[in-house]
Amino acid sequence: MSKRLPLISIITPSYNQAAYIEKTINSVVDQDCDRIEHIVIDGGSTDGTLDILKGYPHLIWQSEKDRGQADALNKGLALAKGEIIGWINSDDYYHANIFDSVIRHFQATDSPWVVGRQADVFDNGTLILFKDSPKVTFDTLVKNPDIVKQQATFFKKDALISVGGWNVDLYMVMDFDLWVRLARIAPPLMVDEDWAYFRNHGAQKSSHGNVLRQSREIAAVLRREGVSPSVIAFHQATKYWWWAKGLAKEQLINLGVVPERYRTRSVRQ
Repeated sequence: MSKRLPLISIITPSYNQAAYIEKTINSVVDQDCDRIEHIVIDGGSTDGTLDILKGYPHLIWQSEKDRGQADALNKGLALAKGEIIGWINSDDYYHANIFDSVIRHFQATDSPWVVGRQADVFDNGTLILFKDSPKVTFDTLVKNPDIVKQQATFFKKDALISVGGWNVDLYMVMDFDLWVRLARIAPPLMVDEDWAYFRNHGAQKSSHGNVLRQSREIAAVLRREGVSPSVIAFHQATKYWWWAKGLAKEQLINLGVVPERYRTRSVRQ
């Protein structure tokens, strides 16, 4: 008798992403594996998202006000029945036919998490080539918090539970914080395969307006981990530089020098 494949639980936190969430849902539906459950935790959307969710009876979903993205992810984790957990936001999506590969790589490693490759996609459909993720370890995360590639990462459920899930006190870097805590246990298996797409658009919360908040949260995580003040100061200076560049861009937009379509907005994802 063949061994039963593990169940994959995909968790999607959502809030007012009706323009994108159907692409996310279908990227899970169209996978090469039938041992999947897709859990959508919506924060009370008012933009038509719920009508879309009602059109997919296979979904496990709920919609209610919550404490933010990390809270939604923890709710999804509590509902998940799968041994393997994927986290894909409601504006991102998976590459076709990757779940069988995800399962095979978990079967080939003792690591409780695996990281594939992701690509950036812009609203006009332009696709940046997939890039290998820098090797993830605790030390590499401390040196560069921006190496986190959440969309192309899968976890053993037991490992997520053992580190306490997502930190609801963090708004911008709940992914980095989770990576750091998991890396203390074991580095992930790095997979040289194209697994996911990160959509760049003006309404995402990783826009210019939240750069300084991100910087403060990264600093708090690094202080908790006992990282040297000089390293923390370097990261804060780097983020401040990006914030200043973004501010200059918005001023040029206001002056009409740069087209309006390049403006970013800050909303909850």
